[in-house]
Amino acid sequence: MFHPMEQKCSTNQRYKNDLKDSHLIKTTAAPLTFGEYHNIFLTEKEYKQLKADFFGLDSLIEQLSAYIQSTGKRYADHAATLRIWAKRQKSEQKQAPGIPDYTFREGESL
Repeated sequence: MFHPMEQKCSTNQRYKNDLKDSHLIKTTAAPLTFGEYHNIFLTEKEYKQLKADFFGLDSLIEQLSAYIQSTGKRYADHAATLRIWAKRQKSEQKQAPGIPDYTFREGESL
């Protein structure tokens, strides 16, 4: 006979623990909704990385949100789409003659 403290976890108890662990993994990487129409889906990690990489991200998110709402287009990866839009917008700004580029990252000084 086993002492109650020496008993191993039952199969049901192990299954419950596995469910809790898998639930925690899914909820920490769950996408959040952004934009006026709540149709931009990014994980918290993606949002933080994009915010660090691109100035004016929130404005870009609003533009993409309105574009998706008005056209009905679907994108497989909103983070990748925002990166493309930000790079395109930056290259268009550089091509504008006579307008100096004063963009900076948060924490930088001019």
